[in-house]
Amino acid sequence: MTEAFNAYIHKQQLFDKNSTLLVAVSGGKDSMTLCSLLKDAGYNKFSIAHCNFNLRGKEADADEKFVIGYCKKNKIPCFHTKFNTSIYAKDKGISIQMAARELRYNWFNELIKEHEFDYLLTAHHANDNIETFFINLLRGSGTNGLKAILPKQGKVIRPLLFATRAEIDGYVKENKILFREDSSNREDKYLRNYLRLHIITAFKKLNPSFEQTLTDEIEVLQQTNLILNQEVEKQRKRLLTKDEGFIKISIDKLTKTTASKLILFELIKDFGFNSSQVNDVYNGLQAQSGKTFTSNTHTIIKDRDFLIIKQKTKNNTLSEFLIKEGYTEINHPVKLKISFLKGNINSISGKDFSTNKAYIDADKITFPLTVNKWKQGDKFIPLGMKGFKKLSDFFIAEKTSLFDKQNQWIVRCQNDIVWLVGKRIDDRFKVSTSTKNICIISC
Repeated sequence: MTEAFNAYIHKQQLFDKNSTLLVAVSGGKDSMTLCSLLKDAGYNKFSIAHCNFNLRGKEADADEKFVIGYCKKNKIPCFHTKFNTSIYAKDKGISIQMAARELRYNWFNELIKEHEFDYLLTAHHANDNIETFFINLLRGSGTNGLKAILPKQGKVIRPLLFATRAEIDGYVKENKILFREDSSNREDKYLRNYLRLHIITAFKKLNPSFEQTLTDEIEVLQQTNLILNQEVEKQRKRLLTKDEGFIKISIDKLTKTTASKLILFELIKDFGFNSSQVNDVYNGLQAQSGKTFTSNTHTIIKDRDFLIIKQKTKNNTLSEFLIKEGYTEINHPVKLKISFLKGNINSISGKDFSTNKAYIDADKITFPLTVNKWKQGDKFIPLGMKGFKKLSDFFIAEKTSLFDKQNQWIVRCQNDIVWLVGKRIDDRFKVSTSTKNICIISC
């Protein structure tokens, strides 16, 4: 086993004899095997980190005591800590497993930074990889998830991925390695345990070499994923554009792309969309504008020519905001500055006119002004026109995206539109040669 261990480290180019290593050790069979192999193979520059998650009472305390004792006996530097995992999970609204993962990796990263370790080693083995493959398959994580656990990912290294659970058991028995048994491993209430105890066991009845077969297939998928990632990055540059806080995907370019559904998944998975939701988005590419898709963190709107992606924001409970007389600025919901100038249209330099600044005849407005969103039925007289135009028609003429429409703020005087912020003022409030006082609102 030591020879295979060394061969795997060299094949995957994981680390060398001069690397300083931090090893995550629970006290269980796998992590104690990893420590033994490191010693046997001459990798002596390693320290041990142990977490007590306070989930198994005296059993967890005994694990901690066992690991500390092992380190003292073998003169290995030891870091150990305790977490209130249940409280953390409740506060964060996440599962116990996810809480434990976040807590331990946050702590590991602190140790790596503080003590300048080159790598963190975990004792994941081939069976863990197989279980992860099925978990990701069930969750619909795409090809990226089917590559399961990588042997090296940043500073995290898994040098036991070459070994099956049976091989580790044989090594432990042959070398009489002491370890602690985690009683929770015998329970099937957790998905990983259920897969190990029931599903994978059933596959092994169909194919006694199932573990090796799937391990080989996962390695192929990992290689395939490298090629796919190169293509995805190429398509990301071609298909994605950023526009004022939005991310846009050209529908025409996407539909003409080879394996467009797969590319779409790879483009939007990082915005919280799973495979089922990607199916919905893909099937809606030819739907009417306005169709909306949401993940926990983002919203996608199918516009005329683009899929528009925007991060979700918390809705403010207020629907209207006031600009009272004497205000020089407001910072919410949109940042506006208000100033006054005596004079008329001739007092304004032509170069000062822009869509981000509204020049309004101050004697035609009364305070407080209202700032709110547009609503169906709104109409105004766009600057330079004579008749009313529905705001919805104005947006169409301006090719305004659905996200922009939803986020369009309007300054009103009583019920009349004064300014579509950042776009156009109402002709009724424009500055003319007869104007005596000018109100300037800028964004």
